[in-house]
Amino acid sequence: MATTLDLRPPAITIKFDIGKTIKPVFYYLSPTNEVISLVDYTARMQVRLTYASTDTIWDLTTENGGLDIVTGTATLADGTTVANVQGIKLNITATQTAAVTWDTAVFDIELIEPGLDVLPFIKGTLKAGPEVTR
Repeated sequence: MATTLDLRPPAITIKFDIGKTIKPVFYYLSPTNEVISLVDYTARMQVRLTYASTDTIWDLTTENGGLDIVTGTATLADGTTVANVQGIKLNITATQTAAVTWDTAVFDIELIEPGLDVLPFIKGTLKAGPEVTR
């Protein structure tokens, strides 16, 4: 069964405290909330100060351990759950965030299909806040 996907990635903001680990999971479902297999996919994410910046702050991939493809249960906006959903988990360490000297940066995550087609997955803004508990 063919699934039609909206390839405009959603834009989100991820807020985090400097010096803390960031490990959110973003699940991947079709527009009709059907599970989409990410078997044999890889993923990559880059973080930059601006979209036009040539300097990369973080370059995370499934190959370097910065991203993982995971399976879990997603809770939809209406409260229903969908089991065995695959998605992307960020693995940004406390050491990485402790070195942050910026307030806001931009990112995107792309999925690479086994045939090497690149699909936009999610994009947005990272907002760093001060650490309170030290």
